[in-house]
Amino acid sequence: MEKMYKEIEKMPICKSKNIIITCKDNKLDADFDKVGDYLKECDLKHKDNLQMELLFEETAIMLEEITKDFSALLWFEKFEHYCCLKLTAKTDMSFEKKEELLGMSTSGENAMATGFMAKIADIIETGLLDFDYVGRLQQQYGGVSVGFGSMGIYDGMGGIGDLGAAWSLSDYRMSLSDAIEEDETDDATKEAWDELEKSIVASLATDVIVGTKSNTIEMTIVKELKNQ
Repeated sequence: MEKMYKEIEKMPICKSKNIIITCKDNKLDADFDKVGDYLKECDLKHKDNLQMELLFEETAIMLEEITKDFSALLWFEKFEHYCCLKLTAKTDMSFEKKEELLGMSTSGENAMATGFMAKIADIIETGLLDFDYVGRLQQQYGGVSVGFGSMGIYDGMGGIGDLGAAWSLSDYRMSLSDAIEEDETDDATKEAWDELEKSIVASLATDVIVGTKSNTIEMTIVKELKNQ
């Protein structure tokens, strides 16, 4: 993964135009019809292009699950061995409003966050308020809680790129695998693993990184280019 991180921190070979996204009062406004044309600017091979379109479609569905008001930019970047779907989002909520919303969800438990991308929506939504709370996110499987937030917090030195703190699919996957290896009777973790295996995004993406930078949340879905 370190090699991948180093490559995607460099200047991309190609960067597409931005898609502007706004969400106000649970209404998402974005010109997603232009995504296909913008992705073509990266000049990917046919199969890679189709898979990036799939990753975008799953991202668009995920964004509709976010209930907090936010504004965001979405674009694509092509590197020598990878293509990235990138999203940067921020909220204009006051500190007092953030504190109020965080106080309403201090348990961090969301029984409705079924599916991998629902968890990404949870991470982004919580991160827009305070990324420190991401580590508290959890979901119940058969009445047993699995802390998907803390299991995915990046444990490397110095963060990923210039992100202050980050959650990654690769760390979450490794944590689940380690937990199952340590306790083969842990049915809740096994169910979380099965959920991950069924995810389109988790299957296609090399990694998914969600982190904080200044007052914004950034998400990067990285896909290795195998058809170049």
